[in-house]
Amino acid sequence: MSDIFGVRVTAELNILDSLIIVCNDAGGQTEPSVIWAGQNYFVTYLDAVFETRAGIVKVQRVSPQGVVLDDGTNVGPGDYNPEIAYDGNRCLIVWSEEFHGVMGRFVNADGQTEGPSFEIGTTEGISTIPSVQFGSEYYLVVWADFCPAGTDQDIYGQLISTDGNLVGNKILIAEGTTNQNSPTLTFTGSEFLVVWVAGYNDICGRFVTESGAPVGMEFPVSDNTTYERQYPSVVSGTDYYLVSWNEFHADFDIYGNTDVSVGISENETNTTIEGIPVLRSQLLKYITGNAKLYDILGRRISNDRIIPGVYFFENENKELKKIVVVR
Repeated sequence: MSDIFGVRVTAELNILDSLIIVCNDAGGQTEPSVIWAGQNYFVTYLDAVFETRAGIVKVQRVSPQGVVLDDGTNVGPGDYNPEIAYDGNRCLIVWSEEFHGVMGRFVNADGQTEGPSFEIGTTEGISTIPSVQFGSEYYLVVWADFCPAGTDQDIYGQLISTDGNLVGNKILIAEGTTNQNSPTLTFTGSEFLVVWVAGYNDICGRFVTESGAPVGMEFPVSDNTTYERQYPSVVSGTDYYLVSWNEFHADFDIYGNTDVSVGISENETNTTIEGIPVLRSQLLKYITGNAKLYDILGRRISNDRIIPGVYFFENENKELKKIVVVR
């Protein structure tokens, strides 16, 4: 059987506990997800997965001192991948119900469910792998599902308010002729970054605004190789995102990079970097060699994506200028 264990780790990676037994009941527990919820840790997982065809989504609290505070609250029946996020008041747990869809339910600060479980998105009869993050106003839940033609998987999302209402329509985040699967996401304070596996070899990403609008086009996060890649994970740092994933060579190992920039910081000087108005045609002749163009969120911009707006231009001498493309 499998059980749920944990340890507390300091910022210096010192392990504080020999072992915290979160749950070792009969029946087997798998697929844990953990969040810090202001006063305690919340751990959600699948319970009784080896006793019945479908498991049970449960949640337990663990104190800052590593003490398990309760026996576990039954959240609802589920098959795959429970995940949890915190909005500053209570937690939202999402999971997959096979042949049904993506489900969710709220849990309060006492570790008790509030309201019934609710449907976030119906699916075409496959097992999805949902992931959830809270922004500044809404949760964003992402998952993989068959495209309308039923030939391959695409990545979808849905905004959810803190009172459990679906906000707007289902969001199409990524599509293509190959499978797009295993999505996960993070929030920077101003937007979400969603990453996933495209086909079997590529890790891709796309930004989504707080209001649920995909930004620009999807872009590659990993290099283009024939190695199989699985289960990406992403987190936002001060200047860059860290994206990691499984990659198979002789066996599976953990790889990652920090190639995606969170933003550009202006140089700390006593002068303000003034915006220089230019035409698109004027700008294009300067983007050569090692010169680079970034949007206001720090993303590298290719020549065919320049539209009127504010950009940062870095010349071959690494000098940074703020420019305004007027037309």
